[in-house]
Amino acid sequence: MNTLKKDINNEHGLWTSFLDGNKVAFATIYTRHVDALYSYGFKICPNTDLVKDSIQDVFIDLFQHREQLSKPSNIKFYLFKVLKHTVFRKLRKERKFGELSEQTLGLFQTEYSIEKKTILNEIERNRSLLIHKTLGQLSSKQREILYLRFTMGFSYTEISEIVTIDHNSVRKQVYRAIKKLRECDHFKNNECILLFYQLY
Repeated sequence: MNTLKKDINNEHGLWTSFLDGNKVAFATIYTRHVDALYSYGFKICPNTDLVKDSIQDVFIDLFQHREQLSKPSNIKFYLFKVLKHTVFRKLRKERKFGELSEQTLGLFQTEYSIEKKTILNEIERNRSLLIHKTLGQLSSKQREILYLRFTMGFSYTEISEIVTIDHNSVRKQVYRAIKKLRECDHFKNNECILLFYQLY
């Protein structure tokens, strides 16, 4: 038990314990990442049941095939990548599209739960609505990349694997998106940029 307590604060050790069949380690990985996975999955596909089923499938497959798994350098990155693949696989099967792609879906959702942000005053709520409107001017790919970069904290290389484009293209997309946002009146100051990161 003492060893596991140490492993919980060490991703490599936690994953190793999971691979060895430790159910507490497995539950810790699930608890630590399920909220972020749901948030990302729902942005890819706003279908609650499909996203929940996909997350469940991801963790069932992980546990059942743990003996064949390697040791990722970043557990969250690995789970995001697997979840996106699982969601698209389910969508292909559900919609019976052999060539379903992100372009086919056409949307990466950026919903704001403003009513839940009780710490925001009326001015900040109005500002957040303006930000939401501005985000609508970005492409689906740009919105997803900004989310993965600034909300989830993934590196450009990790993002490139999740969204399946070259990491240099990811950098360019981030630069172009931020440049476009800064050109909008309500992004002229750093305070508003900070609010965007907090909400997004």
